[in-house]
Amino acid sequence: MRTRQFERKNSAEGQNRDRWLISYADLVTLLLALFIVLYAASDHERAKQIAQSFSDKSFAGEGILPENAALVGPRERLEEKFRSNPVLSSKTSMSQTSRGFVVSLSEAGFFAPGDAAVSAEAKQVLDEISSSINETEFSIRVEGHTDSVPISNSKYPSNWELSTARASSVLIRLMENGIAPERLSAAGYGGFQPVADNSTPEGRAKNRRVDVVILNR
Repeated sequence: MRTRQFERKNSAEGQNRDRWLISYADLVTLLLALFIVLYAASDHERAKQIAQSFSDKSFAGEGILPENAALVGPRERLEEKFRSNPVLSSKTSMSQTSRGFVVSLSEAGFFAPGDAAVSAEAKQVLDEISSSINETEFSIRVEGHTDSVPISNSKYPSNWELSTARASSVLIRLMENGIAPERLSAAGYGGFQPVADNSTPEGRAKNRRVDVVILNR
């Protein structure tokens, strides 16, 4: 009996003594990773190759976030297509947000004041947008916005109706150009989501817009 107790005691002591090896192995692994990063950072071209290898794995669905990685390649190509298009780059403003890629159409040149009819210039731009997104599967949300100055005319008694009507007009043009209706949605926000200061004419002009949002999801 004493012999068994002695053996168990020695075994437990041996295990306690060997626990430091686990922490040591972790430390060695971290140091190895650090040296690899430092070595790669000292050679810009090598660092670029390493980053590219991680990107390739992500695009192939082997990364940490595989469900989103598959969208990165097509989305970047789409954004580059928008930015390199001379019509879109000169007549719209573009931005990347947490919701998606936004192409903004200002009231000036696209809509008559107080009206929702799409101008000839706006149709040209919308045709270019349609051509760029027609081959993708991204959902598109069209959002109408006005400034904070109240409107009341025979067609639109408030900014809510005007912003919604403008969004609908843009949506209809996209649909006429072959964008599947199930990919499209529209909303009007009146003057309650400004991007600039409504106290200045310049700010109000920026707020009067229709945003075409290529959604992340």
